[in-house]
Amino acid sequence: MKNIISVVIKYLLKEYPHKAELSASRLTKMIYLMDWKNAIESGSQITNAQWHFDHYGPYVDDFIKIAKEDADIVVENTSNYYGGKKQLFKLSDTFSGALEITPEQKKVADFVIDATKQKNYENFIQLVYSTYPVISSERYSDLDLVSMANKYKELVSKNSN
Repeated sequence: MKNIISVVIKYLLKEYPHKAELSASRLTKMIYLMDWKNAIESGSQITNAQWHFDHYGPYVDDFIKIAKEDADIVVENTSNYYGGKKQLFKLSDTFSGALEITPEQKKVADFVIDATKQKNYENFIQLVYSTYPVISSERYSDLDLVSMANKYKELVSKNSN
């Protein structure tokens, strides 16, 4: 799992147009959106992460740990709009640019980037919180995105008839 997460994080850091917005929260939730989109379209997540719905929405602690351990990724400690602490992630100056990302993973990542790049943080969070796994789950529960994608597709199919 570590390798694919590292690749996905680097791809997002490389391709996302608003580099100053790539905080731990936004980065993690973008990966969540990628896993959710892929679960709907392909019946599997891109990562094999076990998503948890905590008080800040879908989250996996491992992603930030993996990013911090990657020599190609730099973490900058800064402040958010309200004066609280936040971490921004960016590619190091020594990053070669080579990524082993599949065309399918790239397509999903590009979709998520395109769907989120014009959203400020509040609107971005609203998008994440409007996804079926979040609206249909209790806080502090695990999110099985693949089974939830199947339920979601059933509901959509029923409602379209």
